[in-house]
Amino acid sequence: MDPTFLAILSIFFLIFLLLCGLHVAVSLGLVGVAGFAILTGDWGAGVGLLRTTPYKVVANFTFFAIPVFILMGQFANYGGLSADIYSVVQKWLGKVRGGLAMATTASCAAFAAACGSSVATAATFTQVALPEMLKYGYAKTIATGAIAASGTLGALIPPSGLMIIYGIITEQSIGKLLMAGFIPGIISALIYMGMISCWVRLKPEIAPIITDTPTLREKLLSLYRVWGIVTLSIVVMGAIYMGIATPTEAGAFGAFGAFIIMICKGAFSRERLRNTVLDTATSTTMLFTIIIGAYIFSRFLAVTNVGPELADYLVGSGLSPHVILAGFLLLYVFLGMFMDPAAMMAITLPIVFPIVIEMGFSGIWFGVLVIKTSEIGLITPP
Repeated sequence: MDPTFLAILSIFFLIFLLLCGLHVAVSLGLVGVAGFAILTGDWGAGVGLLRTTPYKVVANFTFFAIPVFILMGQFANYGGLSADIYSVVQKWLGKVRGGLAMATTASCAAFAAACGSSVATAATFTQVALPEMLKYGYAKTIATGAIAASGTLGALIPPSGLMIIYGIITEQSIGKLLMAGFIPGIISALIYMGMISCWVRLKPEIAPIITDTPTLREKLLSLYRVWGIVTLSIVVMGAIYMGIATPTEAGAFGAFGAFIIMICKGAFSRERLRNTVLDTATSTTMLFTIIIGAYIFSRFLAVTNVGPELADYLVGSGLSPHVILAGFLLLYVFLGMFMDPAAMMAITLPIVFPIVIEMGFSGIWFGVLVIKTSEIGLITPP
């Protein structure tokens, strides 16, 4: 069978399996093994991928960055850092019309520096910020919208779990990816806050002005509550930016630091420690399973050589590289309606990334665009 035809057929079969509700990792692995076996004419070679790939993924020291950053975020969450951040920002912005929604955005951006997960950030501030906004008469539209949109900043502002997954799949520098996401993440947060300001000016009734505002002294005294998140962010990201530690080492140190902060704040308990470890193990297992499936699928696609051939076709089609790039980014927004960002990247990057590199774009720059459009896809319905 022609390798290119087999690759295209396998992609359609993969989509069929996903529409049938089969887990992303299982679908990727099944299509990859079957395709590799058909292409080589040896089912033993296909099944052999199942023996070697899981160990290759799990035993890679670079991949250890995923569980340690997840662990750091869990310690920060159970340590109450999210509530501290929101309390402080609320005091400073609460008097402004729409201030609580802006405070939610700023708090999500700050918490993202210790969490690394969009879903975890959104879930955390649903519990912390939503009741507060509803109590002061904010409309549910702006309250839930602010949390949903701002929660996605966890995928862009370092440390970002999605950045690490992108780096693993594309074999790009994780340190450079984390550094590249910082400024776009801050710009996104500022734009969100600006849009909230415009929205509440057009519709003042959705965000009443809060009258019981704190004094300047109370505002200044509240700043001590953010010492934990500030210290954690400076130490972890500073170590990466200055080249003192690799992202994996910095993540491990950050997890230990978050654990110490949790103890210092008096938030430690055996139950919280147990929940932290279980949540970390669950998230890590899910992500590693997807990565294993993606590796098997990409190994099959590499043998078919469909990536370079498709790249040559698109480059020679006469279309502008930026038009092709825009099409890829719109694809991520569309796929966000149906699947998780990690799954999207696992399925598409083995095909899309070689084309992007062939067109002369930077893999790091493209990574930021992929994460940003994945954020947009993350909040599209359903």
